[in-house]
Amino acid sequence: MNKKIGAICVLLVVLMIFPIIGSKVFIDKPYEGNVSNAQDMQLNEDLRGVWIASVSNINFPSKPGLTAEEQMKELDKIIENTEYMGLNAIFFQVRPTGDALYKSSIYPWSSYLTGQQGKANDKDFDPLAYIIEQGHKKGIQIHAWINPLRLSMGTTSKPDKDLKVLSANHPAKKIPNAVVTAHTGQLYLDPGYPEAIKLITDGIAEIVKNYDVDGIHFDDYFYPSKTEAKNNEDFKDDETYKKYKGNFKNKDDWRRNNIDTLVKNSYETVKSIKPEVQFGISPFAIWSNKDRNPEGSDTQGGISTYYDYYADSRKWVKEEYLDYIAPQIYWNIGFKVADYSVLLDWWKNVCSGTNVKLYVGHAAYKINDTTQANEWLDPLQIPKQIALNRESNAVSGSIFYGYAKLAANSLGIKDKLHGIYVAGRDPGSNVPEDRQLIISQPSNGYETSASKVSILGSGDPNQPIYLEDTEIETSEDGYLTVFVDLKNGENSFVFKHKGKETVLKIIKKGTTAAPYKMTKPEFKPNSFSPTQAMTMKTGQKVTFSCEAPKGSKVWVEIGTYKVNLTSVEGANNSDASSNKIDKNELTPVKYTGTFEFPAVKGNQRVLSLGKPVFVLDYNGKKVTKSLSNIISVQSSKYQKYAVVNTKETEVPARSGPASSYSRVTPLINGASDYVVGQQNNFYLLKSGVWVAASDVKIVNDKALKTNTISSIKVKANSNYTDIAFKMPVNTVFDVSAQSGTVTLTLFNTKGIKVSAAAPSSSIYSSVICQNISGNAVYTFKLKAADKYFGYYAQYKNGELVFSLKNAPKIDKNSSKPLTGLKVLLDAGHGGNESGAVGPLGNRGLYEKDINLSIALNTRKYLKALGATVIMTRTSDTTVSLTERANLIRKEKPDIAVSIHNNSMDVTADYSKHKGFLTLYSQAGSKATAGFIQEEMVRELGRENDGYRWQSLSVCIPTQAPAILVECGFMSNPSEYEWLVNYENQVNIANSLGKAIENWAIKNAR
Repeated sequence: MNKKIGAICVLLVVLMIFPIIGSKVFIDKPYEGNVSNAQDMQLNEDLRGVWIASVSNINFPSKPGLTAEEQMKELDKIIENTEYMGLNAIFFQVRPTGDALYKSSIYPWSSYLTGQQGKANDKDFDPLAYIIEQGHKKGIQIHAWINPLRLSMGTTSKPDKDLKVLSANHPAKKIPNAVVTAHTGQLYLDPGYPEAIKLITDGIAEIVKNYDVDGIHFDDYFYPSKTEAKNNEDFKDDETYKKYKGNFKNKDDWRRNNIDTLVKNSYETVKSIKPEVQFGISPFAIWSNKDRNPEGSDTQGGISTYYDYYADSRKWVKEEYLDYIAPQIYWNIGFKVADYSVLLDWWKNVCSGTNVKLYVGHAAYKINDTTQANEWLDPLQIPKQIALNRESNAVSGSIFYGYAKLAANSLGIKDKLHGIYVAGRDPGSNVPEDRQLIISQPSNGYETSASKVSILGSGDPNQPIYLEDTEIETSEDGYLTVFVDLKNGENSFVFKHKGKETVLKIIKKGTTAAPYKMTKPEFKPNSFSPTQAMTMKTGQKVTFSCEAPKGSKVWVEIGTYKVNLTSVEGANNSDASSNKIDKNELTPVKYTGTFEFPAVKGNQRVLSLGKPVFVLDYNGKKVTKSLSNIISVQSSKYQKYAVVNTKETEVPARSGPASSYSRVTPLINGASDYVVGQQNNFYLLKSGVWVAASDVKIVNDKALKTNTISSIKVKANSNYTDIAFKMPVNTVFDVSAQSGTVTLTLFNTKGIKVSAAAPSSSIYSSVICQNISGNAVYTFKLKAADKYFGYYAQYKNGELVFSLKNAPKIDKNSSKPLTGLKVLLDAGHGGNESGAVGPLGNRGLYEKDINLSIALNTRKYLKALGATVIMTRTSDTTVSLTERANLIRKEKPDIAVSIHNNSMDVTADYSKHKGFLTLYSQAGSKATAGFIQEEMVRELGRENDGYRWQSLSVCIPTQAPAILVECGFMSNPSEYEWLVNYENQVNIANSLGKAIENWAIKNAR
């Protein structure tokens, strides 16, 4: 069923184109308080079912070859989930491909049970008998779901062409002329043969006689559709037609009659044995489109049951060949091609005046499926459908296909069905689930040294929530936060809600150490710097520092060298008595001093100066402290340079010798510079930046050539302007920007004037060259302030090609004004990285879910206007930060936007933090960040949290303006309530799309 509907959806799309923190364990105990439970409500539906598919081991069994005990456990879990969701019927697929999941004298055991058709199940275990027995104990109906015609699951690429694929005792082998190799690659029974229909009805009779089933059920598989086939290939039943056509003048009507006969005979077979057993069918929902048949629905589906499957489902209802019809209305409300509400009304009218009940088949398998329409990202899509069913006053029940999504509680659907069907919640509300108290943050037993923390959670919005005896204010949908004081030791917070107590324990640890007091002349512990080994070239400088009593004389001894340290408050005060706080306490102050690395005599490359020894003299009392790090000098005679050597196009250059230091202009592959220092597996380059040792190759005893630019060429290059500097050394460079200029500094290089004029498409009007302190400095004057969009650079054929990005080029006066614009959208987090969680914890939406929904809807907005949109992810997959950044570098879009939602640490007051925020990391992105921020805040009417710089991996690429938007705070109840509403996610997306559109129009060339 699932695969077929997937194919149908593809056809529909073609037609459109062509017209949380994990769960927490708390102490729960009954609470006898003045709290009333939710009132019981009369359920509108007399049947609430779920399909359990066995074909291809979709739902049961999870794989072939399971033991009887393992199969029982899986069936028990299915019943448990069914009961929890308030469903009262299981449609259990007992004959998926002409084989059985029950003991049959007609059909062989199913290959999906044992791995081999005809092989007996483990211990002769009968899944149908077991699920009937266990389901009936829980008041759950069991309907035997049969696929009547399909005999195998071959494919178009690997078709099943003959009866050999069937087991030796397969009944179809007795009527070989009634078996057809369909264009789907599967073997089918030909319903034109009376023997085929008799085989099916005999099988139905066997089930009804031998098992206490509540119903016999067919799904939507009848004749395979030639519309779905390659080259319009048709079902091979010419011989059958000649033999059995009777008075029929065309094959289509004859085929429909064959299916009518199958349906009618099946119904009569059931009723002749046990009249109380129900017979029903779940057809594809479009009987016919109105443009082809005036009796059809106002839809534009690519296929229909009447013309493609030769299944006159409307006639079955009108002639009452069945007890119920359950059309698979597998599209969302508002879907242009096949609107759920349109089809619901059509089927309501079909069933009106008949004794046939109308159930609706819902596409639970589409929930959170990003290959489907974006509306399936709405957690309330199916609850809204149930609400429409009830409003129609014509629908007697619902059946859900996609058990795996239900069991996994995708987008909270399992809890929502429980709320609707068990607790009687309104399916049309924002809170259809039966809310119990959830404390999502912090976890029970959380330890902290903070004096206050925020508690975040949720409950039933219609019932009060108490902390101790004080009622807590909640948001409209029942979300809460309280900022509580902590005392040392264990803190117990007792919440009362809906007749239960929930106890949250938080442990406040004592302060880690008492305030430091200096009672004798000494160095303050852990105040020394630097503490790591280092090697610096002659002439480099390092600052030593420590804390010692005010008034001391302090110095550092490094081998034969002495470095005097000075108090940051001024000259040392020799009058030690003046700095005493009392007779037992001294005042520690910071002392610093700079050491210039000396020359190295002789030919020694590196000279070890030994370990630094800090010395203080306080009123004649001398204290020394020897550190363990070794300080060395690299001789100025020793020529040593580094070459960036990486599989990536660039590596981070940092402001200090660790990955925690800020990134500066990246080093592109092949860049070379002298090494003047080494510390902590990082090299200090002459240009002043630090680079990880793992990112470079070291060349010893060899000097770089004198770097003089010999020529400069300027060339227009589509979306960039290339400035090529011819020079012998692939030098390190730096790029900086102000409002009206961009500056390129080529280190250790002598520059020459740029004589070529700027192309008309470029962002700059002129270039000034200056040689400053041994560096070539090129200043590009922008044609318009803030119209700088980034750059990329590469070494190529002895040239540094510096490519300044041009303004976007779009067709802003056309019906698709963003044609020509390339946008990269990054949905933050994903896969095993959930991002922030909200008041519902792991029972609610994660940040990754909201991010993806906004990103996909933004894509929809932009593509409708002609933009090309690149996505870092389109589903719930894990994508590393490096992969995201590299995609920006590769695609070189006009703008890159990473979509996120914010959260605060538990030690912050959650209620105080809210608003929309935009971040950037490169100067070329600053103006874009400001523009998008102002546009979004104005459009959405959200609180303005500003825009600012932050070093972020996804914003580091220089190839385009790259920004990160924080749409709201997951940790703020009111903001979370706003963010999880799908309509608001669409509004955010449309606002972001509009902001990008306006940015492109404003900046277009």
